[in-house]
Amino acid sequence: FVDYTETVPGTSVSFDMVAVPGGTFSMGSPESERYRDPDEGPVHPVTVSDFWMGRLEVTWDEFEAWYAATKAEGRTDTRTPAGTPEGVDAVTGATPPYVPPDQGWGKGQRPAVTMTHQAAVQYTRWLSEVTGRTYRLPTEAEWEFAARGGTDTPYFFPGNPEDFTERRFLNRIFGRSEEAIDPFAVHSLNSGGRTAEPADVEPNPFGLVNMLGNVREFTMDWYAADAYQAGGPGSPLQDPRGPPSGEEHVVRGGSFKSDPADIRTAGRDFTRTDACLRTDPQIPKSIWWYSDCNDIGFRVVREVDRSDPANEPR
Repeated sequence: FVDYTETVPGTSVSFDMVAVPGGTFSMGSPESERYRDPDEGPVHPVTVSDFWMGRLEVTWDEFEAWYAATKAEGRTDTRTPAGTPEGVDAVTGATPPYVPPDQGWGKGQRPAVTMTHQAAVQYTRWLSEVTGRTYRLPTEAEWEFAARGGTDTPYFFPGNPEDFTERRFLNRIFGRSEEAIDPFAVHSLNSGGRTAEPADVEPNPFGLVNMLGNVREFTMDWYAADAYQAGGPGSPLQDPRGPPSGEEHVVRGGSFKSDPADIRTAGRDFTRTDACLRTDPQIPKSIWWYSDCNDIGFRVVREVDRSDPANEPR
């Protein structure tokens, strides 16, 4: 169970997967944590199993490998995409975006943005098909466990939200504490209004980059404001996957648009599908690309199946 590098078959694209050893942690934020929201509690014990997680958010290089292999007008047949092993069925591919999806900021190693939750899920399905290993979006519990990196504080680095936020009047007068947060997170006060290259920030204790800030990240869980009520002070929940159904999905981590108080490790948010498609002129509106949301991306995880030798990394 070690870190490894995955290369997308038929391409020169590769990405790093970090081995995250499972464990038990306190999920959510205590009522004493400044700027927390009610949906972050109650704090409850959760146990997650070992998993691998992408060191970075999925980059444009990675996302465009899927788009190039599957692009068609919503194709759903079983033709084999170019660059995939013979006999591998295709998965649904995205229609062309209505506007440049990178917002003119550049692609390459910047995080891919403006895709919908469905597009992110289809990417993971395609990646699983072409690599022969099962990739998916993280659960909300996996995401928070990974983001904390073994810490139980508002951030995985030292500091209090009051030290960093622009909401605090004294910070607007005398200046906020920059040296403690800016090396680790891209937020509204240091981003220049756009995503950043991964080399611009330091990793968390697990070696994961941009877990807080840069782009918000999709999870596989449906959102519910009272989701944590299922957990109590007793035995830890084992690998929870959120409510069985819902209307919007949980997003985590905050983005380059977020005040530092909103990129706390326990901070929760959710997709707002109608708002993210408000100006989309297409009828029906796109199921692949957001017209009004440019700060959500995602990263992939992979479960560990120790009983299957084929599930070991190359």
